[in-house]
Amino acid sequence: MNPKLKRLIGGLLFILFLAFYVVVVIAVAYGILPGKSQGFQLLFMAIAGTIWVLPGAMIIKWLAK
Repeated sequence: MNPKLKRLIGGLLFILFLAFYVVVVIAVAYGILPGKSQGFQLLFMAIAGTIWVLPGAMIIKWLAK
């Protein structure tokens, strides 16, 4: 595959994944966080804020090949 095309596809895939992930996390947060303690909200946000790294790293790893 042409490296420029691969970078374009990978970049678009990464942006689309992040957009989808953000929408899902916001929807889940609005569903479960109201009325929960601040500690639980902080834990949820910390976990949700780091989970995206794993799929993002796989996309970047694919781009590096």
